[in-house]
Amino acid sequence: MTETGFLNMLLREAGRFVGLRETVSNRAWDKPSTAGSDKALSDELRGVMRPAPWEDGWAYCAAFTEGMVVVALRRLGMGEKEIARFAKLHGPHVMSNVRAFRAAGLLSQVPVPGALWLAQHGTSDRGHEGIVVGFDDGRMATIEANTSAGADVPAKEREGDWITNRVRNPKSNGILMTRGFVTPAAILKLVMGS
Repeated sequence: MTETGFLNMLLREAGRFVGLRETVSNRAWDKPSTAGSDKALSDELRGVMRPAPWEDGWAYCAAFTEGMVVVALRRLGMGEKEIARFAKLHGPHVMSNVRAFRAAGLLSQVPVPGALWLAQHGTSDRGHEGIVVGFDDGRMATIEANTSAGADVPAKEREGDWITNRVRNPKSNGILMTRGFVTPAAILKLVMGS
């Protein structure tokens, strides 16, 4: 498995869910831009987040990123034993993820496409997480879940009811401070045991 192959699959899988908006707080979604129900996509999303572990009603930014990594790895033929190495460090609590990846020496300070972006909310033990799509001119494009659809709404920093694309400062966004990135290379190193 190549880093580029993993990166492309991760962004493809995460991109499938962009545009979903909560219809029931933290438990059901629909795309307002499409006609008819998106229940199948909503159910699929819930299914990939459950192993994080994640439960209906919980915040889901980290469960979303974990689910997308796991789906991408499976689609590329990675076995469950290898995927479990990632899941051992990554869970539904962002700041626990920061500590685990830092302790494993797998937390970078450089945003690259396909990296998991981990941020802390002020000095609390709460955080927010997304997937880096691109980085240019000091701005970072992301796919995020459980976020707002734009910077002009009250929940602009970390909470909201969308899975959407965002543009962020890679260091800080209000009181949301970046604590690091888990790059595709680090994820593959972890799962391949090298």
